[in-house]
Amino acid sequence: MTTYHGSTVKLKIERLSAETKIQRELLGLLSGGGVDQDFYAKNFPITTGAGAVTDAETDVDVYTRVTTGSTWVELDDDGSDFVIDGSEGLVTIQAAANQAGDAGKAVSISYFIAAYVGRGQGASIDYGSDLEDVHELGSRSPQELKEGHVSISGSIDALYVSRDLFGKMLGVDDLYGRLADFTFLLRPNGDTVGQPQIRLSNVKFSGGSIKVGLKAIMASSVKYKGLAVALEAVPS
Repeated sequence: MTTYHGSTVKLKIERLSAETKIQRELLGLLSGGGVDQDFYAKNFPITTGAGAVTDAETDVDVYTRVTTGSTWVELDDDGSDFVIDGSEGLVTIQAAANQAGDAGKAVSISYFIAAYVGRGQGASIDYGSDLEDVHELGSRSPQELKEGHVSISGSIDALYVSRDLFGKMLGVDDLYGRLADFTFLLRPNGDTVGQPQIRLSNVKFSGGSIKVGLKAIMASSVKYKGLAVALEAVPS
């Protein structure tokens, strides 16, 4: 186990090309009023698969459906059915796709996201690969080591949580009921370009204590699990 006392942990919610889009997040219901109707995604900014803020409708997929259980129908991404404002996470369904016959249809969006959402102090990383000794019959010494399951977990001593991040820690991320996942960036030597950075990917929270104060929400002894860990340099 490695613990980084006093170093800053930056939490980044990130779903990019290699990690798959947030899938069919429910935005709301169409009014059928024949007017433009605004919806806001839970996360913003909306980005390209590389993490750049985008207003291009071709970077997202927007769907409607009549009732639960029905097939989602994808709207045209040429600007005639909807437009987006990536910096605000805004999706505007155009009047042409919001006529009387569309009233009550559910609207959902699949999109990429990359945004810093919180900071913490004192992080630990537990990495295990579950090596197993293989013994031959009659031999006291192991003859081989077999690789078992890899597990990545740890805790954060203190995490300062915004109301938005608080909801993401406890809530589901998309239509399929998955918990929100994050990218943790641990920077033992600060934010100076070229200094070491540890990246924990596809991290989900699994427990901790939450204190609601007058000025802030703080989570302590927060436990997490992740899928991958890598050492890299702080980018420019």
